[in-house]
Amino acid sequence: MSHYMTALAMKQQGLKPATKIVLYWLADHHNGETGLCIPSQKRLAELCEMTDRSIRTHLDTLQTLGLIKVIERKRDNGSQTSNEYKLLLSGKNLPTPMENISSPHVHNFPTHNLVINNLGNNNYTSSKDDEVNYYFDQLWEMYPRKIGKGQARKAYVAASKKIDFFDLLPKLEAYVATLDGKDKQYMPHLATWLNGERWADEV
Repeated sequence: MSHYMTALAMKQQGLKPATKIVLYWLADHHNGETGLCIPSQKRLAELCEMTDRSIRTHLDTLQTLGLIKVIERKRDNGSQTSNEYKLLLSGKNLPTPMENISSPHVHNFPTHNLVINNLGNNNYTSSKDDEVNYYFDQLWEMYPRKIGKGQARKAYVAASKKIDFFDLLPKLEAYVATLDGKDKQYMPHLATWLNGERWADEV
């Protein structure tokens, strides 16, 4: 798993939630040492809880947008095996893997080794609060009904003791996808969703 690539996947803007879920799980299968990313479509379908056809549609979308490159792979006998995916992600707010080692302004979060930089603040230091705030901001940005941010942050802190962020994220994205076109008035607050442990609900 490449935490750097999954972080980049989360930073991509303008994607439909379902497409972003596929990109996230692709990034999750990226090998940071070898650069290989070769999950089967069946595996992606299981993780994303989608049909094989839906996975192919989202992969086509990601390739059209220039976020991935799909490379067909074949066995020695000529039969086709799982594709290889080149992730063409960019993120201005995230350092490159080399910068993770050399830059004095980069810090490693203790739980997931996810790295971010200080956006110009030379006095920026690592802390558990930084990690919580960074992860929460990803959820808040994604959720369509932005009411009660303070309560939502408290709810996330409590939820983070029960479920890992990288397990929670795709669950919330899948739920947000079901809200497309619905009146925000009838959407639960993010704090309500988190406090109710609704990540365990069937979507």
